[in-house]
Amino acid sequence: MNPYGRLPALSACLAFVLSSASLIAQSTQNPAVTAALHESTDFRQRGQLSSALDSARKALKLAKGSCDECQRLVVDLQFQMDRPHDAASSAASWVSHATSPAEKATAEYLQARALVLEDKDKHSDALLHRADQVLQQAAKDAPSDPAVHLLEGRVLTALKQESDAKAQFLACAATPGATPIQCRRANAYAQNISLAANDEAPDFTISRDDGAPVTLESLAGKVVLIDFWATWCGPCARDRSYVQSIAKEFDKDNFVLLGISTDGDEDVWKNHVHENRMVGIQVRDHRDAMKDMFHVGGIPTYLILDGNGIIRFRTTGALKDLRTKVRELVKEASSTTQPTAKAAATTLEPTGN
Repeated sequence: MNPYGRLPALSACLAFVLSSASLIAQSTQNPAVTAALHESTDFRQRGQLSSALDSARKALKLAKGSCDECQRLVVDLQFQMDRPHDAASSAASWVSHATSPAEKATAEYLQARALVLEDKDKHSDALLHRADQVLQQAAKDAPSDPAVHLLEGRVLTALKQESDAKAQFLACAATPGATPIQCRRANAYAQNISLAANDEAPDFTISRDDGAPVTLESLAGKVVLIDFWATWCGPCARDRSYVQSIAKEFDKDNFVLLGISTDGDEDVWKNHVHENRMVGIQVRDHRDAMKDMFHVGGIPTYLILDGNGIIRFRTTGALKDLRTKVRELVKEASSTTQPTAKAAATTLEPTGN
């Protein structure tokens, strides 16, 4: 299992990465650069990632390499295209051209993410040690960034430097700018270092049919069974009664079923949900944004998240015993309390440097 997860699309990328539209709006580059960035964004929205990357590189060339927005977009597209080696190289180039310590830290963080993703395929400690070095520099450039501490802790966990990893998790939880989900994960990892080997759910937002948003943070503290399905999917229909029965078994304060349909036709989807009296939170991912974020290659795919947004189970195709895993995690959550950052720092002192 990949201990670092796939880096999500730009809109879901921790605190570092902004949306392409925001980047363009903030751009102070010449009109030709701005036009190339807009062109890249348009290609990306249509799913034409190679053309989007070409346009982003065109913008970077027009800016003569001095364009943080362009650099950021190139790196993000390479992540989205599952090209971590290229992303690491581009991020390293960005480091050398960054115009501020904050931008340099952003580039270093993304370079480290790319290196650990590349390690997934190559299983090379050399890549992890390189990521460690890059993150140490990022911590100097942005000492108050919780995401750097969190990733560094996970890298050190993979390198079996557990006491140092716990120190990084505690530092993340104690950082004033840490998001609630970062604090929850950091405290969970500090209490149980083995959890850091699991993938993390991306910080997503998706809307219900009434426009109400569903976010990872809104589900915090609950065990979440995510069901990627479609109305036309035979195996999905076969599994529906079983999956729905799980949603009916557990208290809503402890568990939620999040059904994510990939249907393109909204009316067909709505009618299917209504006619089958489907419970849980039901949303439609007609542009495959969630599917891409979670790297779902086929349906049905089932994922189970614990209360900290950590992916504890995943399966595609043949249905497994989801109920037992949900019960296990609900029981685990009921016996575990999330300490505050201050309490965690007091009770979980690291044993080494």
